[in-house]
Amino acid sequence: DARRMSGVSRIGGALSDLLGGWRGRGRRAARASRPEQAAAVAAPAPPVAEDSAPRPPARRRIATIAEMHAAIRRLREDLTHDPVALGAAMAELELEPPPVCAELRALDPLGPDYAARAFALLADLRGAHGFNARRDERIGHSLADRDLWTGLSPWDHRSPTFLAEMFECYAAMLREIGAPPGARVLEYGPGTGQFLLFLARIGYQCHAVDVEPEYLRVIRAQARAMRLAVRLERGLFGDGFAGESFDAIIFFEAFHHARDFMGLLRHLRGRLNPGGRLILCGEPMVPDGMVDGPVPYPWGPRLDGMSIEAIQRGWTELGYQVGFLLTALQHAGWAPRLVAHPTTFRAHMIVSTVAEDAADAA
Repeated sequence: DARRMSGVSRIGGALSDLLGGWRGRGRRAARASRPEQAAAVAAPAPPVAEDSAPRPPARRRIATIAEMHAAIRRLREDLTHDPVALGAAMAELELEPPPVCAELRALDPLGPDYAARAFALLADLRGAHGFNARRDERIGHSLADRDLWTGLSPWDHRSPTFLAEMFECYAAMLREIGAPPGARVLEYGPGTGQFLLFLARIGYQCHAVDVEPEYLRVIRAQARAMRLAVRLERGLFGDGFAGESFDAIIFFEAFHHARDFMGLLRHLRGRLNPGGRLILCGEPMVPDGMVDGPVPYPWGPRLDGMSIEAIQRGWTELGYQVGFLLTALQHAGWAPRLVAHPTTFRAHMIVSTVAEDAADAA
């Protein structure tokens, strides 16, 4: 997950390829027959030009969670000093869907039984129970030795291809922000703050909330050096800047860390000014109806090796079938719109405004 950690972030590009590559694998189930799913927004897989569609890496299928943990442990030991090779090796790992996956597909994905089973699977993948976001979603190391201009993600990747993808994401979000410079923007989970600082440089009033103090520190240092005004608070998704509202709220490669995402979505309706937009970009979305691959259910923990490795660190790494995520937004009182990017899966996004009936009820 490219947002979370500068050293481990090199695996983020491979994860985007991994998830995007599933669109061409042909492993589809029949469309869901549950009435509430059939009535959902029938969202096709976001189109990607054939010559730019990501290619899935060769798979090494792992039969059980215990065997996956052992495979990850061996890779950490063998490739601990080469994060690029480690990411590539993790991308080759794929867990055979456990039996609970079929059970989840038979449940209402918005119901409590589904959530309980999905998070039980997440705990099994992690190898531990109990979760505290302020503790477990931390990166676990200092960034004090990183150069502010060349040593932070995405610059530390040294990859023109990856940087091009990131810039395409920035451009896509900027096109959809829906408000001119001077407007108030709140970003949750800004990481090293690159898009936030980009917005500040062109005149937006920028605010951000992150659980990681190291990220907030490096954002402040960059902003100070560029003489930019940004407001930062440490907190969880939905927290920060009490009593204030915004013209746009942005999650870039961050929303999938939210456990109570339905509660968060409902809460965020009250944080937007009239006409404001909620932008979810860079989320791990796969085509609807998949029964294999990293997200073989409407939503839940991702089952590729890179995601499970991150889950073992304590992070919440969810993935979504795109139709479910659109439906979840609708149920939470939003009017969502899928914006497919023509060249990179990473820049697909969902842009939402508060639904008229939800606004009237508020």
